[in-house]
Amino acid sequence: MEPVAHRVGRLCSQATAGQLREYAQRFGAAEVLERIADAVGHGRLDDQLEADLDRLDRAFAGNGIDGLTTGSRGFETWRGGGGHPTVTGWTCPNRQACPRAVPVDDGDPPVCGLTGEPFVETRITL
Repeated sequence: MEPVAHRVGRLCSQATAGQLREYAQRFGAAEVLERIADAVGHGRLDDQLEADLDRLDRAFAGNGIDGLTTGSRGFETWRGGGGHPTVTGWTCPNRQACPRAVPVDDGDPPVCGLTGEPFVETRITL
């Protein structure tokens, strides 16, 4: 359910401006948003919550707001061949449990706030 948690986090950050409920009402998705808020309030990350996130995204996309919980999408022309671009970043030493990553700078690696383990340098293929 990791992708669902990320989507909830994105929706939460969108809700801080105060217009989310107004737009959900306008787009006919107020009940869906209430179910999402209830599920999150009860700590429930399940298939029903994922389906409601999909419904909310469709309602907003149908009114010109794409990627409400999934993020914006970018499109590039197909270049074919020639490998893949990569970036280097610090990632949590427990990547299966935590998706956190931060850019590499000139300082020491960050440390996991829960375990105290230093982050590991990782090349991430884009």
